[in-house]
Amino acid sequence: MIKTSAEIDRYGKVLQHNSMLGTFCFITFIYQDGLSKVNWDTLTIADYHQSEWSRRHDIMYLIDTPGCKIPNYDAFDLSIRKRILPGKFLNCKTDLAFIKLIRTCFQIDWRKVNGSEYKNSFSFCRIHTIYRPRSGQHHNYFQYINGTVLNKKPVCVKSDMVRVQCFDKKNASIYTNFFWIYQKNETLEAECDERFKKRKENPNITETLSVLLLGVDSTSRLNSHRFLVKTRQALLQNFFSVEMLGQNIVGSDTFNNLVPMLAGKSKNELKKDGKFSNTPMDNFDFIWKDYEKNGFRTLFAEDSAWIALFDYLKPGFRTFPTHFFNRPWSVAWESVKGKCKHGWSEPAAILEYLTKFVSVYKAKPYFAFTFLTTLTHDEQEYAAELDEIVSKFFVLAYKGNAFNNTIVFFFGDHGMRYGAARSTDIGTYEAQSPMMFIIVPKWFSEKYKTIMRNLRKNARKLTTMYDVHETLLNILNFNGRVIEYNSTRRGESLFSDVSDTRNCSDVGSSDSMCTCSQYTKVHNQSEILATQNLSLKIVSEINALLKNHKTLCAQLSLYKTVSIYRAVSVKKLLSYKITLQTLPGKGLFEAPVFHDLLRDEYRVGQILRVNRYGDQSKCIDDYILRNYCFCKEQ
Repeated sequence: MIKTSAEIDRYGKVLQHNSMLGTFCFITFIYQDGLSKVNWDTLTIADYHQSEWSRRHDIMYLIDTPGCKIPNYDAFDLSIRKRILPGKFLNCKTDLAFIKLIRTCFQIDWRKVNGSEYKNSFSFCRIHTIYRPRSGQHHNYFQYINGTVLNKKPVCVKSDMVRVQCFDKKNASIYTNFFWIYQKNETLEAECDERFKKRKENPNITETLSVLLLGVDSTSRLNSHRFLVKTRQALLQNFFSVEMLGQNIVGSDTFNNLVPMLAGKSKNELKKDGKFSNTPMDNFDFIWKDYEKNGFRTLFAEDSAWIALFDYLKPGFRTFPTHFFNRPWSVAWESVKGKCKHGWSEPAAILEYLTKFVSVYKAKPYFAFTFLTTLTHDEQEYAAELDEIVSKFFVLAYKGNAFNNTIVFFFGDHGMRYGAARSTDIGTYEAQSPMMFIIVPKWFSEKYKTIMRNLRKNARKLTTMYDVHETLLNILNFNGRVIEYNSTRRGESLFSDVSDTRNCSDVGSSDSMCTCSQYTKVHNQSEILATQNLSLKIVSEINALLKNHKTLCAQLSLYKTVSIYRAVSVKKLLSYKITLQTLPGKGLFEAPVFHDLLRDEYRVGQILRVNRYGDQSKCIDDYILRNYCFCKEQ
């Protein structure tokens, strides 16, 4: 049952967040018993978001199709409530924010200087360009060039990535900040316009729509209900937004979920051995290349440079992958300690740039992919901080009419994979159920009613990032016609009527990662004893994965079996999901084990790490094996 803010307060103020608005936990779709009665063509936005509101708490399944049933979990269920901390905020201080940026010009805020402890010792500031050649360089390379003194008079810059430092009279640094500034590139504009002219000659393309992919690390649908309150309000009140309730992961981590979105392939399909530690990403066909060929401006922006999507234990891009690319700036930002840099965080700085970008190009085609990691990667409660800056971004976009020609995907890659909540049934569900909103222009929803009817219906079906990829291709080559469903395809455009018979295997999600898989906890002692050997089999599989690294990684042994769940037997196949802990290091692992009843054979599925490994695995560079290795030297 959904709880009101008053009810939550009675349970000990689980969350402390401004404007909870009844927790704004909207389940904004038509439920099973009313689905056939809905006129999808005449449904208004208000009806769409409020329909069946009074009966939400009576619904057992959020997704209830022949191919998939997903329980309707409550974000504030008793089983998880005490494991959720209050929302956290950075509270970046602005008292030493000595620099003001007006368009492309910097000036010193003397009012701030004279009101600070440096009133009598302040000397001057210096501006440096953050430079990296657009091609042929290591992904972490940058250098500071073209130092310019900033003092009494404003200084205008032509660079898009800048560091500003200020010094006292002893030449000690008292201020360091980083700025990513939109700079118009006339050569780029001419190239894009020329390519776009050729696109317009194609009679099979009838509309040109920009695309914004805005992702947030480790953010489940339910956690958006808890902490992204203002953002959900902005999306549901100001835009025509559809929340995909059956969005499911296809891999355990960010890379394994976003590669299908950007390339339409799994990690192992992108590269046969699935290993990227020595393979630059430049030659892979990510979807922004298709948009660029059609005259779209392209942008790729991330924070948390050291654990970025294509850079964590991988070599990233040697050549800028998109027209606008912030990695040199992000690496420079990360080189200075602290999540705050004089009044703002790295995600806030990126979204300020993105606000300018979508405003400048609201009438010209673009493809923008932004992924924010810093705040939510380690602690889901910092989504409350993210809520402040993301909601501001969406409100400004609405006021500026920036999305009148843009389709926006606002999403998580997966839910929180570690932490106290992960050990609960709801926590397991959340890890597999990322947030996904799709926002379309009002005119689009009115003009293409069949497509919108399909999108609304698909909101209550099993979907994945493979579907998002097909939708992005559909948008690029949009002609207003609905693509017919093809059961042989793993991904389907969400503008088509996706089959309701889809199951986990159809969409490329293994049973261990699929929310459609229904498990019940094993309490029977005889069955628990009978399955103890399965835990040993899982540990044996982990050690087999590490066999080539025995000099670095310790041999693991079973410490204890934490829980055993059993799935419904299908076609003489019995499936268990087992959580166990190993020594040394007390690693917590979860894996499915399949029992072929006819052959009496067992097979272990993908083994997931469900607690943090921290520095336990720092001796090994393979980002997959880091989940399992406990280094002999600690």
